[in-house]
Amino acid sequence: MVDETVPAPPMKPVYHPDSIILYGVKLNSDTDYATFSVGNVPNTGLRVQLFTGNQGQSAAEHSIVLAYGYAFEGHCYRFDTPRTFIVFSGFDYDAVGCGFDSPAALPAFLMPYRMWYVRSSDELLELSPNFGDAKALILDANLPGKRSPASYAINMSMAHRGGRLTHD
Repeated sequence: MVDETVPAPPMKPVYHPDSIILYGVKLNSDTDYATFSVGNVPNTGLRVQLFTGNQGQSAAEHSIVLAYGYAFEGHCYRFDTPRTFIVFSGFDYDAVGCGFDSPAALPAFLMPYRMWYVRSSDELLELSPNFGDAKALILDANLPGKRSPASYAINMSMAHRGGRLTHD
């Protein structure tokens, strides 16, 4: 029986207390780029590849990760939706822990789960490809309640010694 709440053990030989284990699939495992569907247009896709100058980097130098969860400080967490990151390291490992262990009899057309050890200070690039009509992507996404909390005005109320309230 596999316990889904136990993350993978730390890497040897040095323990890093700020280590994060990222769980997901490597989208550029067979090629140097990842391909995203562009909706209902047949045979159309968006390719994402990392370049240094005019030279495209190989899949061994970076990972385009569709992440489903992560482990930090001995606890497993799931993302509310899969998130896409570029990890600036090609080092990925067979997934162990947090319920992401790949079964032995996995069909060949499915990508097995992988894991990446990253430090909390490592830089990642998050991609958020969304497909939809303009109403859904622009108008509906900016309705109150769907915006990030930082986009709302913040008002502070302070009590005065005389009992009066002021708004700043």
